[in-house]
Amino acid sequence: MECTLAGRSVTAMFIVNLIDKALPYLDEDRNSDEVLQPLMMNKLREDWLMIQLMFDALTANQSGETRSLGDLDVWLWNLRDAIEELEDAIDEHEYHKLREKAKEQEVCELGSYFSKMKQVVTNFLTHSDSTLERLRKAIEDLQIVTSADAAHLMGRTTYRQQLDTHVLPQDRETGFTPVVPNKMFGRDEEMNMIVQWLIKPLDGNAETQVSSTNPMHVPVMSLVGPVGMGKTALAHHVCTDASVRNHFDVIAWVCVSTSFDAERVIGDIVEQITCSPYKYTHVEETQYILRDKLMSTKSLLVLDNVWEDQDISQWERLISVFSASKIGSKILLTTRLNSVATLARRITGCEERVMSLYVIEQNEISLLFNHFALGSLEVGAPNYAALQSIGAQIAEDLSWSPLGTKVAALHLRDNLTPEYWRKFLQDVDNFRATTTRDMAVLKISYYSLLTELQVCFRYCSIFGKNHPFRKEQLVQTWISSGLISTQFRGEKKENLGELYLARLTAKSFFDRFGRENDEHAYYVMNDMMYDLAAFVSRGECARLVFAIDFRRVKSSVRHINISGINNFSVGDVKELLRLKKLRTIIVEDCGHVQEEVVSAMAEVVKNSKSLRLLECSLFKKWHFPDGLSGLKHLRYVKISML
Repeated sequence: MECTLAGRSVTAMFIVNLIDKALPYLDEDRNSDEVLQPLMMNKLREDWLMIQLMFDALTANQSGETRSLGDLDVWLWNLRDAIEELEDAIDEHEYHKLREKAKEQEVCELGSYFSKMKQVVTNFLTHSDSTLERLRKAIEDLQIVTSADAAHLMGRTTYRQQLDTHVLPQDRETGFTPVVPNKMFGRDEEMNMIVQWLIKPLDGNAETQVSSTNPMHVPVMSLVGPVGMGKTALAHHVCTDASVRNHFDVIAWVCVSTSFDAERVIGDIVEQITCSPYKYTHVEETQYILRDKLMSTKSLLVLDNVWEDQDISQWERLISVFSASKIGSKILLTTRLNSVATLARRITGCEERVMSLYVIEQNEISLLFNHFALGSLEVGAPNYAALQSIGAQIAEDLSWSPLGTKVAALHLRDNLTPEYWRKFLQDVDNFRATTTRDMAVLKISYYSLLTELQVCFRYCSIFGKNHPFRKEQLVQTWISSGLISTQFRGEKKENLGELYLARLTAKSFFDRFGRENDEHAYYVMNDMMYDLAAFVSRGECARLVFAIDFRRVKSSVRHINISGINNFSVGDVKELLRLKKLRTIIVEDCGHVQEEVVSAMAEVVKNSKSLRLLECSLFKKWHFPDGLSGLKHLRYVKISML
């Protein structure tokens, strides 16, 4: 099985800063050896310079070779465990220092001076000895791991040569080129057809007649095609067309994905129409609210990435509400399945309108590639002709996939050398031994990202497919879960998080819907990017949807998201007690949950000693985890009392 190397989560700079942060605290240790301590710290710094070179060599040679790196993968996880233990030890020591400082201030307001100081000193020494012991042991454990000869685990001469010569790879992202504005390629005819269908009024008599016989009659057009064909991009461009925006009073966009939950879809529509957060209530009340909002509006509903082609009841529940819209309202949906289009036509009773999207013309693929890869380069610039020639080969190799072509182009635009572009072609061939051409391109682009960006991208796999991310909320989640650290004084984590999101979006790991500064703008991973995130985050992140997921989740997992906890048993939930390194627990909105399951989940939370973020709507006041105050590393808590 191919190794994902998700154990690699930090840079050498982060570790050096962590070690430097620990050093002053060790000076407080009355039991430490004053001679050995500086030597140990210097040795750690030296080890980390070598480890950074090894990391860079690994990245440069990762394409197609990760299947044979099992021993290295284990070593990376051991390294990560040691790093996070040191991070927790420092965090705990700082927690106790702040706590004692607060107590000192409180005690100084009461009692005699002698009794005050006696209590403060006693408390400090009690906690100081234990936390410093943990800190010292964490550093010793880290030294044991870093002293291991990591290079031999890689077992390849090319890696050792790079380490010996200190040649750093050139395929890591060193700069940032802003993404050029989105532009459609090869779909002009299809876009014009969709726009004309949307704004063209139907025959009034015919529409009235059909509506009287079928109360759920709503005209539907389905965009059908394989993954990567640009269905979502085409629908997005249609929605931004001026004539479409002027024609409809309301345009609502809902990412449906594999789980067609009519209540959620209706709630999302209400939220977009009212431009305010919507709290889900009873199904009937939700339907009533939406029906009331739609009665006076001509609406366009876009259902993106629909898979449901069996459960008619969910479709009927949604269409029965949306059909309350004014005459002229329409539905545009995207799907990979013709059966979805057929079911939608059957329920709405309208004429079937299906637009099949397949491969676009080769010349359009070449234009797309050149636009994103060479758009910033002057035609007469050095290497332009050579890059255009190699680019033509790449575009031809990826001609069946607009998505793969765009991702490849955005990856290559920051490395405008013929040597690198030729290496890219070779890397794609190496990866294609175990994966599709599209996924090969996505993996190469992912492995070239800075480590900080890889970690943030992987984290998003705990949310469902087509999950809409708001910028501020996503950045805060990254920060609270401990994914973003500042390396220089004065840096704001919020600014770094926004920069990371901008870079990931520029590389097409996220698609942004809405203008950048629009408060209602949101970010979504397309299906293939989500599949990539789920793959490379194995062992680190887990989204638990089925009972079997609880038994299969690896003990190394740091971040979990539980969906539909009302469907799981006490035994299922208690499987999570195996996870000793959890930093994120998110329990999504749920229905009625058994008291025993709530108690079991509270026990899991209480035992997650490294927890940074807790988001849950599960606990009633008397179930609020009594051990929450003992979670010293907790940064963010969002709990709705049911």
